[in-house]
Amino acid sequence: MKKRYTKVMAMIIAGAVLLSGCGGGKTPSKEKKQEGGEKVVTVAQTGDWDKFMVMDTTNAGADNVNELMFDRLMVLNTDGTFGPRLAESWETNEAQDKIIYHLNKNAKWHDGEPVTAEDVVYSAQVASSSEYFYQRRIRMQYFAGTDETGCELSKDSIEVKALDDHTVEFTLKTPMDPSIIYALVNRDFFIIPHHLLSEISDEALANDPFWQKPIGSGPCIFDSMESGVSIEFLANKDYYLQAPDFDRLVFKKVQASNLLSGLMSGEIDVLSGNTQLPLADWEAAKNAEGVVAKSVPTYGYQYMAMNTSREYLTEDVRHAISYAINRQVIVDQLLQGEGRIAIGPLADDHPYRNKNIQPEYNVEKAKEIMKKVNWDPNRKLQVLVSTGNEVREKSAILIQQDLEKIGIKTEIQTLDFPTLLNNARNGDYDLCFIGSAGSVDPSESVPNVTVGYMNNFAQLSDPAIGLKGEEGAKEITFEARKKVYDEYQQLLYDQMPMAFLYHTNDLFAYSDKIENVREGVLDYNINKNVWEWKVNK
Repeated sequence: MKKRYTKVMAMIIAGAVLLSGCGGGKTPSKEKKQEGGEKVVTVAQTGDWDKFMVMDTTNAGADNVNELMFDRLMVLNTDGTFGPRLAESWETNEAQDKIIYHLNKNAKWHDGEPVTAEDVVYSAQVASSSEYFYQRRIRMQYFAGTDETGCELSKDSIEVKALDDHTVEFTLKTPMDPSIIYALVNRDFFIIPHHLLSEISDEALANDPFWQKPIGSGPCIFDSMESGVSIEFLANKDYYLQAPDFDRLVFKKVQASNLLSGLMSGEIDVLSGNTQLPLADWEAAKNAEGVVAKSVPTYGYQYMAMNTSREYLTEDVRHAISYAINRQVIVDQLLQGEGRIAIGPLADDHPYRNKNIQPEYNVEKAKEIMKKVNWDPNRKLQVLVSTGNEVREKSAILIQQDLEKIGIKTEIQTLDFPTLLNNARNGDYDLCFIGSAGSVDPSESVPNVTVGYMNNFAQLSDPAIGLKGEEGAKEITFEARKKVYDEYQQLLYDQMPMAFLYHTNDLFAYSDKIENVREGVLDYNINKNVWEWKVNK
C-alpha cells in the first residue's frame, strides 16, 4: 500500500506542476491575481494550524485547512438545518437507533479513485481505534461497539457497515435524537481514503508521511506549504458538488492588525471560519470600499477555565471569581457591543438555554467569600492567554483588575495556542482563556467537563456534570432533552469549573469580488462552502 501511495503522490504532484504553471510557495501578489491567467483566492487566518491528520487534532485552525481537503458527511446550514455533502441523503429507522447515509455516487478522491462506503467504515474504525488515542475519539462514543470514551471494544468493533458501495449504516447504542450525530459527530468526523491508508497500522498512521501531502476528496487539492506561513491548494475541478470558481486557493497566516489592510489592498479575499477582524478596525471595515463586513451573532462562547485540581481554587473561590468579573464591561468596551454576556455554554436565544440561571456581577459578595475562605493575599494565580487573540488578551487584563478588587493577585502569561492547549491539558495553570464555537446541539460542551477527556481543561475529577450531560444524548424528544440539559447547566453553574464570559459575534469580512459567501454562523461553518463561491476578477 505504501508503494501505491508513493506512485499516486507522484501523479498528483506532477499534475499539480502542470496545472500551477509558475507554481511557487509564496502568496500571489495582486498583480499576479489580475495578470497571471488564473483565478486566485487568498484566505487569511490569524491562528496556527497543527496537523493534517484529521482524527488527531481539535485545533479549529487545522480544521479550516483540513475541511478544504477532506469531506464531512453533511454541512450545517446557517439556519441550523443540515444539508448534503458527501452524503446526498440520510434517514433513521423507526426505532431511531440506526442512521443510514446515502453517499454521492460521483465523489472521487484526488487520485481519481471513487469514494465508497468502505471509506466511511474505515474512517469510523480509525477514529475509534484502540491502537492510538486519536484526539477526537470521544465523538465515537454514541455508536454501538465502543465504550464511553469512543474506543472500540475489540478490533473494528464499532458498528458501522457498508450496505452497498454507496450506503452506510451507523448503529447507535440506544435510540436517540440524531441531531447529536449530525451536529457534533459530523463536525469532527472527516472521511479518509481506505485504499491508500488501510495497510498502515492505526498506531503508525498518525505520523505517516501521507499527512505531509494528503490526498482527500474535498474541493481543494494540496499543492505546497511554507510551514507556519501559508498553504497553497489547487481547485478540484472534478468536485462532485460543484467545481470551485477559482484555480488556486492560498491559505495564509496573517496578523490580526493586517487583516483589514490586506482586504482593502486585495492581498486578502476572505477571512477563515474562525478569524475575525479586530474590533479596532470594525468601523473602518464597514465603510471600506470593496469590503463586505458582517457582524453575525453566534453560539460561540469564551470562558476562563479554572484548575479545579488546585486545592486553593475551591468551589467557593471559583464562584467568587465569577462574581467579580464585570462581563458587561468586556462586551461594551472590548467587543464594542458586538457580543452578549455569558454564564454558561448556551446563549440566551439557544432553544436549550436554562433561563433560570443568570449572570451576577457582585463584588461585595465575592469579597465576603474570599474573607470567609481566608485567602492568602500573597498568592499569585497564573493566567494563560493565547497570543494573537486581541480580545482575550485585553479580557485577561480587565479580569486581572477585577480580581485585584477582591484580593486575588494574578500573573498573565501569553503563549502560542498549541502550547497553551498542552499546558491546559496537563493542568499546568491556574486560570486559562479558552473558546468554543458552540453548537445547535446542547451537548457540545459535555466532553469538556467529562473526566478523562483530553479537553477537560478544568481538571474535573467529579464525574457528575459529564454524566448528567451524557444523559441528554439518550433522550429522543426535545422536552425530555431540555429537562436534562436544564439540570446539566445548573450543575455546571453550581460547581463553576469555568467562568463563562461572553458569546461572540462573528466579525466576518470578505472582498466584494466574491459572491455566495456564507455569512451566518451557528457552528463551525468552516470556509463557508468554497465550492459555492462565485469569484469575479
